[in-house]
Amino acid sequence: MTTGNFEETHANILKSGLDAFLEEGYEKANLRRICKSAGVTTGAFYKHFTDKEDLFAKLVEPLADKINEIYNYYEKESFSTYGTEFPIPKEKILKVLELKQEGTLKSVEFFYAHKDIFELLIFKSYGTKYEHFLDKLIEIEDRNDWSILEMIHGKENADSIMTKQSVHIINHAFFNAISELVVHASDKEQLLSMAKTMSNFFNAGWEKYRSP
Repeated sequence: MTTGNFEETHANILKSGLDAFLEEGYEKANLRRICKSAGVTTGAFYKHFTDKEDLFAKLVEPLADKINEIYNYYEKESFSTYGTEFPIPKEKILKVLELKQEGTLKSVEFFYAHKDIFELLIFKSYGTKYEHFLDKLIEIEDRNDWSILEMIHGKENADSIMTKQSVHIINHAFFNAISELVVHASDKEQLLSMAKTMSNFFNAGWEKYRSP
């Protein structure tokens, strides 16, 4: 068993947890094997974490908080750009779509720099409080996009332009595509090139349906 100090032992458990969760996912990962890999007893483990889910949370929580922070920033920027003018001029619509692409490219680059933790959060978190993290982001994006359609076309006309179900399916496809790209891109150059292609593709659609 490890004879290192508290910080070293803590780091060893985190590393072993990361490896186990990446390989098997949260639900199937075995706490005893995590402890054995870290060189600690289960008793020693509980001096650092309350349980297996606490270990998982300590790994993903900083990234989850940062993702929410990034998302909130670009959300505020978008609505600030639209302002209260009606009808909304096309140049403002295009400016928001540029912000959307900027946010996508900066986000995926950040996610890629923390790829292992991102994979845990998005694809390996079943059985934890984070298992619906991506779904919650999509729900927020659905509400925002619907609000934008109402701002551009008027509340009485928005559902004649696009249904809420269509908005959800589009956002679900986009968020999942970006998430898969982050995990499977071979390098940062490929990541950014493909992320820009995806963003251009989806933005072209949004430009059509947001244009007054």
